[in-house]
Amino acid sequence: MNMIASPHHFAQEYLQDPNLMPPSEGSAALVMDINGCIVESNLAATDLLGCPPESLAGQDITVVLPSLPFSQETPGYNLAYVGVNHAMDAWKKHTAHTPSGGSISVEIVLYIIKRGCKYFIALCLRRPTFSTALI
Repeated sequence: MNMIASPHHFAQEYLQDPNLMPPSEGSAALVMDINGCIVESNLAATDLLGCPPESLAGQDITVVLPSLPFSQETPGYNLAYVGVNHAMDAWKKHTAHTPSGGSISVEIVLYIIKRGCKYFIALCLRRPTFSTALI
């Protein structure tokens, strides 16, 4: 497995090889269509969220991260939100919901990626790091 330098580069490369390691230890990746529906996940994501990969596919991202202002009806807004609010590999704090009904603190970064002529949204997530936990 190759180690990828940045979450953005990882998001692009993940679409080519979903077995790649995430960009930093403990991080994970989900890929959504522009409507916010999860289409792919890596093993680190399913481990972090405590669920099998097949349980994430087809779910709306707001089930996992209800604080994201995504809607199935507003794909243009979803793309604009990513472009405006997640620039320069900036990790942002959120709370993820787990299938067991619990919640965990996570940090996320979102990217717009293109596969063929379709756009997708890649989401890298990780447990808060020591340096960001102090902020």
